[in-house]
Amino acid sequence: MTPASRSSQPNPGFPGRARSRGRRAIGTAAAAALLWWVLAGHEALLEPLALLAIVLAGSASLLLPTGRPLPLRLRALPGLLGFFLRNSFLGGLDVARRALDPHLPIHPAFVTYRTELAHGPPLTLFMAVISLLPGTLSIRLEGRLLTLHVLDRDADTRAALIALERRIRAAFRDPRDHRDKRNGQTS
Repeated sequence: MTPASRSSQPNPGFPGRARSRGRRAIGTAAAAALLWWVLAGHEALLEPLALLAIVLAGSASLLLPTGRPLPLRLRALPGLLGFFLRNSFLGGLDVARRALDPHLPIHPAFVTYRTELAHGPPLTLFMAVISLLPGTLSIRLEGRLLTLHVLDRDADTRAALIALERRIRAAFRDPRDHRDKRNGQTS
C-alpha cells in the first residue's frame, strides 16, 4: 500500500474519519490564511509573501505524514482552558514577584517527570503548557521522560504536573483507553 492510498483510508485502530490529502491541504492552507489575516490584517493576504506562505503550508501538508487522529472531548475543554488561564496568570505573577524581590528568591533545579500521555497533540500541548506553570520550563523529552527546569526546587511541581496531565488526558480521546478496556485493564 502506498503512502498516498494509506492516508485516505480509514484507520480502524483510532476513532474519527480519515481525511483525504486534498482536504487536508486545503484545510492547512485555510488555517495559514486565517493565521496570516489575524496577525497582519486582511490587506496583507494579497501580498506575494503571504500567498507563497499559504501555498507552501498547504503543500507541506501533502508531503508530511499524517498523525493519528485524537479527537477532542469538548466537555473537558472549559476545564482545561480555565486551568491554563489561571496558571498562566499565576506563573506570570510568580516570575514577576521573584524578579522584583531584592533577594531574588530562586532555588533552580532540574527535575524529571514521567508522563503517560500519548505522543502527538496531547504530549505537545502538555510540554507547551508546562512552560506557563509557575516557575517551570520544559527542557527535554526522551520517550515519555520529561526534564524540566524549575525556579524553586522546593515547590510542589509534581502536583501541578499531575493535575495538568489529568486535564489534558481528559481533553483527548486516546485510543489506548479503548484498547485497555477491551483487554480488561484500567488506566
